[in-house]
Amino acid sequence: MSLAIDLGQRRSRPRKPAKASEAVGEPRRRGRWAHVAPPLIVLGAWTALSASGLFPREIVVPPQQIWATFVQLWGSGELPGHLAGSLSRLATGYGLGAAIGIALGVLMGLSRQAEAYILPSFQVMRQLPTIALIPAFIMIFGVGETVKIILVAKATALPVALATFQGVRGIPKVYFDVGRLYRVGPVPLFLKVVIPATVPPVITGLRIALARSWMVLVGAELLVADSGLGQLMEWGRQTFRIDIVLMGVVLTGLIGFTLDKGFRAGERALSPARARGGEP
Repeated sequence: MSLAIDLGQRRSRPRKPAKASEAVGEPRRRGRWAHVAPPLIVLGAWTALSASGLFPREIVVPPQQIWATFVQLWGSGELPGHLAGSLSRLATGYGLGAAIGIALGVLMGLSRQAEAYILPSFQVMRQLPTIALIPAFIMIFGVGETVKIILVAKATALPVALATFQGVRGIPKVYFDVGRLYRVGPVPLFLKVVIPATVPPVITGLRIALARSWMVLVGAELLVADSGLGQLMEWGRQTFRIDIVLMGVVLTGLIGFTLDKGFRAGERALSPARARGGEP
């Protein structure tokens, strides 16, 4: 009798709630698998298609051959040289474009007259694909390093300038009124009001510009370059080395993904409050 009562009490006891760490950890594990699953599915389908014999191996190159090509070109030093050239152009053009974009965005945001002169031209330039400007830029700047850096700077400056402009215009007018009331100079007002208020939109613009400038650079190297990842893919196309072309495509995606993830990590480190707020 007592044994039955004891078993009944044990069955009726409420289950202990899961720990908060376990409840949070489960979605995180599912999120990791959600990121990994699509590439694995694509890789598996790619491998199965190349092994099926439906297409020539010269057209549907198996992934292991692309890996072998990567190891070969990396070991010979050819691939590191091309990557160094591309990343160097990206850093130079991106830095130049970001500086120009921030300066113009602040100028348009603080001056109605500057906005009237500059913003319409920016809106027109934003509708022009950067690649479409390559022929004109080649005629003006030649086929050297300058044209590629200018193309990257153009792709960077536009989104950064517009994001900065919107950030400055989003500052409440009362902040400037209080500054004038207390006779705060333009430099302290800029440092203590304008810069802190525009940091979030400027960071967003810089992140968008980084991805765009990387794509523009690779596209430009396909057309006007003697080195770089894009030129390596173009050389593979001319020699019908599909493995080199596909390796370049995979590397382009991985580098773009890494740049974006690195930028987001830096953003979270510089803005811990935004990271705690759960920004994606």
